[in-house]
Amino acid sequence: MQGDVMDRQSVLAEVERKVREIPGVVDMKFLDPDLKEQIVAREMQAEKNGACGGLMPFVNKGVWEALAREVSFIIIGNTHLLVDNQGLLYMMDQDKQVIGEYVTPEQRKEILEHTPDAQFLSEDFLMHPEVEISGEPYFLIDEIDFGYISDVPGISRVTSGSVSTLSDDFVRNALGYTGPRQWTHLVGFDIRT
Repeated sequence: MQGDVMDRQSVLAEVERKVREIPGVVDMKFLDPDLKEQIVAREMQAEKNGACGGLMPFVNKGVWEALAREVSFIIIGNTHLLVDNQGLLYMMDQDKQVIGEYVTPEQRKEILEHTPDAQFLSEDFLMHPEVEISGEPYFLIDEIDFGYISDVPGISRVTSGSVSTLSDDFVRNALGYTGPRQWTHLVGFDIRT
């Protein structure tokens, strides 16, 4: 039993070491039960409130998947922290068809080169008007790959997500990071036994 505890502790220490070395990481904290409960409550409230000022429902799959892992932690990052947001946000219908999606500036440029009449809801949100919508649309905030720690021995199923503004504000205040240009990101993983 003592060996298992040491193994777990060494895995967590290695994850923390690697995360703190990522350019742009200001701080990180493993979620204890209380902090996790606070984030869950705020994420449930955010989904209840809806997106677009309450006009459209949304599901934050990335956050729920990260919270469902054995270990979850929150990162405080600054403008230098790079997280691949490709595939982050989708507008879906009830048949799980993609009717719109977030695109990076590079993707937008490529899309417009090949399809000059592509329809954008905003600078970074591409619509798919050819999709016949089934039921009420909703936003899906998907899981985000977090490759920074994927090679740490002893962990598996690494995933991450972008927390709601409610959780972001709460966590930054709780950890003392209220300044501008700082934001949070939630990561989860399992420890292999």
